[in-house]
Amino acid sequence: MEIVRLDEEHLPDFQELYIEFFKELRGKQGWRPDEEESYRKEAESYFRRGDVIFLAYEREPAGFVRLSSREGCFWIEELFVKPEFRGRGIGRALVERAEEYVKKHDDALYLFVLPQDKDAITFWKRLGYDTINTVELVKDLKPSGRTAFHAVELLGERFRIFRWRGEKFTEEERRFMELLEEFYRKGGTREEFLRLVNRALEGWLE
Repeated sequence: MEIVRLDEEHLPDFQELYIEFFKELRGKQGWRPDEEESYRKEAESYFRRGDVIFLAYEREPAGFVRLSSREGCFWIEELFVKPEFRGRGIGRALVERAEEYVKKHDDALYLFVLPQDKDAITFWKRLGYDTINTVELVKDLKPSGRTAFHAVELLGERFRIFRWRGEKFTEEERRFMELLEEFYRKGGTREEFLRLVNRALEGWLE
């Protein structure tokens, strides 16, 4: 395996990988991907503005990682390995190369992961990344038809995550989300939820 930093010569390879990344993501979300040309232009714009992008090759383009610098921090914006090359350590190698670069400039590296993407969360935690403090909020200003959500919670505060195709929630996780949705639908409050959980935990600890 060879890992190279993106340059003009390798830009077409990055563009094709970027298209594949979004086709897979939109497929999981159940959304239609944009036109390929729009992804090509977007990928090129990241390169032109100076994002740090590494490509992995195994005789052909196998994956990429893209870094940006914003809000005074370095962020992994995307990590993608083509399905046929997964399980060979390519994702880990790309992350390690990204970390080597960032260590020269800063002492932390951030990323966002959708809570539905359990494989990704497991992958990042295995590499030593930890969950911190971001919660995304949305207000539909026009009817959107977005109804396919799971109910989850953070310290008793209900929030929603999109349902994905091929989700990998366990039966216990699914049951918890169903019970939580029913609890709030029947008028349950954050305070009541926290009291219930605290009592259950206290009982287990006794």
